[in-house]
Amino acid sequence: MSSSKNSLLRYKTIDNCLRNRNRKWTLQDLMKACEQALYEYGMSGIGMASRRTIQMDLQFMRSEAGYSAPIIVVERKYYTYEDPEYSITKAPISKDDVRQLSEAVGLLKQMTGFSTMEGMEDIVSRLEDHVASMRTHQKPVIYFERNDRLAGLQFIPTIHQAILDKKVLKICYKSFRAFEPHTYFFSPYILKEFRNRWFLFGRHSKAKMLVAFALDRMLSVEVSETEKFHADPSFDPELYFENIVGVTKSDTPIQLVRFWASADEAPYIQTKPIHKSQELVQQNEDGSAVFQVRVIVNNELIRDLMGYAEGVCVLSPRSLVRIIQKKYVLGLNRYQKSAGE
Repeated sequence: MSSSKNSLLRYKTIDNCLRNRNRKWTLQDLMKACEQALYEYGMSGIGMASRRTIQMDLQFMRSEAGYSAPIIVVERKYYTYEDPEYSITKAPISKDDVRQLSEAVGLLKQMTGFSTMEGMEDIVSRLEDHVASMRTHQKPVIYFERNDRLAGLQFIPTIHQAILDKKVLKICYKSFRAFEPHTYFFSPYILKEFRNRWFLFGRHSKAKMLVAFALDRMLSVEVSETEKFHADPSFDPELYFENIVGVTKSDTPIQLVRFWASADEAPYIQTKPIHKSQELVQQNEDGSAVFQVRVIVNNELIRDLMGYAEGVCVLSPRSLVRIIQKKYVLGLNRYQKSAGE
């Protein structure tokens, strides 16, 4: 259990002791009570209820940052509450607590506005009402990237519940390349968000391997009560996404992708890696740098690298260099045609 939970257990134990007016509590008594409580929860250890620790707990409980508890010392040795009715469980929420709750409410409102999870709006509203009378209304200071007009978000509650219940989904789906929509019976495993788009991973009867459906290409989603759910015990999301950028995965091997970055782009790439495997291979005197990542090459990686335009140049593997060269040539030809050259 974390140290913060240890502290909370000690505060609660001290509170129970000081509320008991039938006996007098010395610092030694409080130490023993806390040691016993920690022992019962399997958290006993050196220093967890030492004299200094309990003294600091008492000081914190008295402070405004803590509970503003009216702890007094009588006869120069016994600790008690000046108010016999006081308890930290009855303590009002501090101004700092209200501020943090207000910020949390703002973040939750943004998240629920994006994901449209059923039930969350009601929870957030009740929490907001609870602190509204004590807080100062202000604009949020943290904003998430969101797109409320993105298609398919309304299907998330149904999909999410089907994953939890291991239910098959009947999905009407039309990919960008298809002329007509198709209906699939889909065993859903996980939802994944990437670049403000949502994807559902699972299996359907027409595919032998794991597939991903974009929610914005779904036309309808409903739970099937007749089809059997097909689980895949070998599917581990952490391992599946470990060596890819984004959501597209193929059977091609993992490759060492090495690329040069200009002096303007290198600091951004250094602080926001393209992939978690990214390593700095060479730092040049002019500020440019060479990086490498170990990944399966996919469209998302190519788009990321090309997104830096002339600021990034792929050095290897040669197969990826040729792919990007071809795309730049085609792009240049289109620009030249549009310019009338």
